[in-house]
Amino acid sequence: MSAITLEQYEKAERELSLREALSGLRVHAAVILLVWAVLIPINIILAPQFPWSVFVVAGTAIGLFFHWFGYRHAGKDIRRRQQRIEQRAATR
Repeated sequence: MSAITLEQYEKAERELSLREALSGLRVHAAVILLVWAVLIPINIILAPQFPWSVFVVAGTAIGLFFHWFGYRHAGKDIRRRQQRIEQRAATR
């Protein structure tokens, strides 16, 4: 195994963390779509006079938005974390 530089390690860690965050976002979106696919027809069939599924869609969409927002800013968070780790390691 060849030696790697700190920069190479940080870049690889950042890429891996972002890939994992994107995977989590995709899973979250898939689960939400499945929930919507079940609850909206139930609402239409059982209680068409009151569209309660709109509240489910709105609530889960808000949660997905904040998940996406966190993903969009994950790169900065990872860099800050790496800097704190380097500062702590330098003081030891």
